[in-house]
Amino acid sequence: MLRILLCLLLVLGLTSASYSQKGKSNPANAPKLDQKKLAKANTMIAQAMKEKDKGKQGELINNALELYRDMKMFKEGNIAVGDAFYNKGDFKTADRFYAKGGKENKTEMKDKIGKAYLEDAFKESDPKLQKKAFENAFKALSKAYTPAEANRMIGNEFFDMGIDYYPQALSYYEKAGYNEGIYLIGDLYAAKPENIEQGAATYIMLKEREGYKKAGDLYYNRGDLVKAMEYYATGGVIEGYQKFATELKKADKMKEYIQVVEIITDTLRKRNDMDAISEYAIQAERDNNYTLASSLYAKLGNTKLEKQYAAYNHMMGLEVILAKEIFNSNGNEDIAEDIDRNIIVLTDMQQSLFVLKELEKSVPKVSSKVNINTGVLEYDKNDLKLRSQHYANPATQKSIADVVYGVSANYAKLKCKNAKLQGLTREAMLKFRPVKNILDNYDFTKKIIPINITPAAVTF
Repeated sequence: MLRILLCLLLVLGLTSASYSQKGKSNPANAPKLDQKKLAKANTMIAQAMKEKDKGKQGELINNALELYRDMKMFKEGNIAVGDAFYNKGDFKTADRFYAKGGKENKTEMKDKIGKAYLEDAFKESDPKLQKKAFENAFKALSKAYTPAEANRMIGNEFFDMGIDYYPQALSYYEKAGYNEGIYLIGDLYAAKPENIEQGAATYIMLKEREGYKKAGDLYYNRGDLVKAMEYYATGGVIEGYQKFATELKKADKMKEYIQVVEIITDTLRKRNDMDAISEYAIQAERDNNYTLASSLYAKLGNTKLEKQYAAYNHMMGLEVILAKEIFNSNGNEDIAEDIDRNIIVLTDMQQSLFVLKELEKSVPKVSSKVNINTGVLEYDKNDLKLRSQHYANPATQKSIADVVYGVSANYAKLKCKNAKLQGLTREAMLKFRPVKNILDNYDFTKKIIPINITPAAVTF
């Protein structure tokens, strides 16, 4: 009631000052405060709140409002009646009277009712009544502000109650489009290792690139690259692909690395970022990754380099006929002529390459498993034993060494005008560790003679 009196006095004071400055009298409908009428009206309202008979209650309220009307204070009267019902806990009726309290008071009154319903909702134990209270809170707050703001405010109440209520907060934040709130909850979940799944699920609720990046980073930082890649892929997060590609390259998983780089560069091409693709192509050249280099130069529209590296790639398998055709079409007739000149030797070396591949396949595989006592990933001891026995076998050592010495003999027979053919042939054979171990890595002369061959020398 004190609030109403203060507001009234302020209005009367401002109105009086305004009209005195203009030299005019107060308008006929200006409030006419009468303390006796005001006290009587408020007494009637208080009595009405105690009255159980609805008819008598209504009569008292109407009489009180008439007194307010006489004082040109009908809006204030309705607010006074609304306050009385509010204090009694009858928010529905309070809202009905507040609605007559003037547009200038709408936001304040609807906010008051909405928050009251919200407070009741959290106290309510009956699910149906609780649901109804939340609905009423939303309706009132929506009228005070906007539906989005109403959802945000209700979500904040759940958020303030702690982690157990985050799911309800998220539900309201999602309706509100309150992305900051959703990401905040995701961050809070992610801060605890036991809640990482909830954190990732929260980040991707909005189905936005930023959310998928956050979820991917969460798993990437834990070392779960597969899970990280799932999120990066779904969200089209190129930075995630780039990090994944780096890890694949470190692990020497070149087939998978090439696949990921192809995805990255396809995305870059859609963005017309040809400089970035060029950087990947140059790096592929430095790595002697001819498969990738050829593909990337095709994306850059550089046909000459595309063909050049396609030919080099065929040479890594000593597929000399296919390589020769490309060399001829690409203006490298000198290399093509060298192939023709050395076709018999190159064919023999290709056969050695095939045999080395088969010998490598015959090596017992070594699996790994987690030690149940230490929790550490370890190689299977039985597999290691079988592998060791395989390389210790003199017959195995001889079969591998003989092929390598054959490579040495054939390489010495190469007669090339262009050193490139020799370099590519050497590079193709150096992919096998026994060749690296037994022969000089430049001229392929014998570095280890047959009598000194050891298991380590023939190990792939």
